[in-house]
Amino acid sequence: MRGMNRRITIPFDWWLVFGAVLLLPLLVRYIVPRFFTGVAATYIANPLAWIVIALYVIRLPRQKSCGKQRLQPALIKIACGIAFFQIYLMVLAGFFDGFGRSPYSFTISGILINIFYVSSILVGMELSRAWLINRLLRKPNVLVPVLLALFYTLLTIPLSKFPSWGSTLETWTQFFGSTFLPISLKQLLASFLAMWGGPLPALAYSGILEAFEWFSPILPDLNWAMKALVGTVVPLVGLAVIQELFAEQRIRGKRPERQETGYVSTAVFGAVLVVIIWFSIGVFPVRPIVIYSGSMRPAFDAGDIVIVAKKDPALLKEGDIIAYRIEDSPVPVVHRIIKINRDKTIITKGDNNDSIDQPIVTEQVNGAVVFVAPKVGWISIAVRNMFI
Repeated sequence: MRGMNRRITIPFDWWLVFGAVLLLPLLVRYIVPRFFTGVAATYIANPLAWIVIALYVIRLPRQKSCGKQRLQPALIKIACGIAFFQIYLMVLAGFFDGFGRSPYSFTISGILINIFYVSSILVGMELSRAWLINRLLRKPNVLVPVLLALFYTLLTIPLSKFPSWGSTLETWTQFFGSTFLPISLKQLLASFLAMWGGPLPALAYSGILEAFEWFSPILPDLNWAMKALVGTVVPLVGLAVIQELFAEQRIRGKRPERQETGYVSTAVFGAVLVVIIWFSIGVFPVRPIVIYSGSMRPAFDAGDIVIVAKKDPALLKEGDIIAYRIEDSPVPVVHRIIKINRDKTIITKGDNNDSIDQPIVTEQVNGAVVFVAPKVGWISIAVRNMFI
């Protein structure tokens, strides 16, 4: 993107604001609780730190955004539309996953305290974000908003939210999917909004989402995968719309000297990649499994991929080929049911094996095989053999 090759000089006042944004919230998060607890530490010290940052930024010379001023109202409308669309998808998903009561207080005092808490942090965060980005930039740039988005993501997520190093892969996957990725992409979209239009578009986007989260008495009770999918795809698509349609065609008003990367295609690719990841780890009712042995010849062989669909255990019958987990096995076993006992335990056997397997219970069953794709799993086997 134009401006990427230009050397960016970081002025001294930029470091002062950056240091304030870095140190004040960390001071409140890790030092203040040693002296104060409860409401004082959470609902007073933290917003006061961001108010101090906001007041400091307001006193500094105003920095012009990369977009034309007359197009800021349109950018605010787009930001609001993206936020409402994200809420719409969350509510829609709630009809499948269910709804729950908000954990926040809805007494008059509770609402007032929450308004002070949320608005103070939002204003301080977005004013400082826009100032930090536009203090460095005179032309659009990708690296600066991306780095600051990562910076604000790490500020937003406390270290206590990160899984321990010894946590399972599933725990880390859920953390990145339901927490880190949605927050980081929300911060990324807010950073690009701030670059093009200053703090107001970013405030509009973040403020609507926070208002829904804090002040709606009923919230969608989404599973981690659906929360991750909505929180990842919507900011990606929103970023693509802003960059491709708004920034290039309307703000610039002319064809760039060098054709930039297609943001829409990038966002679509990202959205598809997210869906593929969720599909692969078993989020949806169907998932692929690579076959690593020849125990089921001739039905399928090593290197094939089978598609397994979740199935009501009561509907399983002899002759079904199922995938199930056994303790200490890194991959599921895919064998045929040869008997279902009266106590509901299941006996399986590989078609090419001489002996039967140990009995399993229905809780171990992932699903039944519904489709076989021959030989397309050899790449996965080759990669796995390189590291195991």
